[in-house]
Amino acid sequence: MYLDKHWLFALVATVGFLGVAGCGPEYPKCNTNEDCRQSDEGQSQERLYCVDGRCQECRKDGDCDGPGQRCNDGVCEAIPGYCEGDADCSGSQVCRDNRCGPECRSDDECSEGQVCEGGECVADQECTTDADCASNEACQDGECIIAEPAGTCNFKTVYFPFDSSELTDEARDKIQNNADCLEQKDERTIELAGHCDERGTNEYNIALGRRRAQSVYEYMQSLGVDSSDLETISYGEERLARQCGVDGPDRCHEKNRRVKFNLQ
Repeated sequence: MYLDKHWLFALVATVGFLGVAGCGPEYPKCNTNEDCRQSDEGQSQERLYCVDGRCQECRKDGDCDGPGQRCNDGVCEAIPGYCEGDADCSGSQVCRDNRCGPECRSDDECSEGQVCEGGECVADQECTTDADCASNEACQDGECIIAEPAGTCNFKTVYFPFDSSELTDEARDKIQNNADCLEQKDERTIELAGHCDERGTNEYNIALGRRRAQSVYEYMQSLGVDSSDLETISYGEERLARQCGVDGPDRCHEKNRRVKFNLQ
């Protein structure tokens, strides 16, 4: 079959053009946005952009879904700490300028009876000096206690780690002080009152308070204190030194994990 040479040249040129046109850069390489979007990978994604010869999800923050995302090295990602309301933040954090942050920055941002400590609102201590207490009381570890006559020693409150009845070195030093004080009290009995913070069930905290009181009781005995001078009781979480709330910071709760020495 005879073909006109001009027609044959046109046919070859057309086939060659179609072959070149159908062989674009291999993904993720690209020349245009269309190279990205027409690829098999591109068709499975909502958007792709050609940036510096490579396909990527975004070029700027505005290419991502909403204000809560940003473009990071061509990939859309959630902005850490982004929020639209306090409900989007964890714990006691609050939403300010679309970012989760501390509950407070000063005492003014807390409710009455609270102070700002470490970015969280916690219950204010009952006292900081003796002047904050009644005339017959003294301020000890943030609590007002009945003051002993001048020249006598005061009993110190013993504190415990979270969910523990183990005595720390500091606790043992305080118990030694209290044992020495007891020698000055004629025919007086000491009530060792165990207390807990607000976390845990009431039943569990009553038991934990009892274990704490028992730990102090046994250490007092090891120091030579007669068991007849000691009584133990547990109040669990019923008599809090500070109102912290279950989700409150531990520096607030720690004031509630204690054994108080009460003269009877």
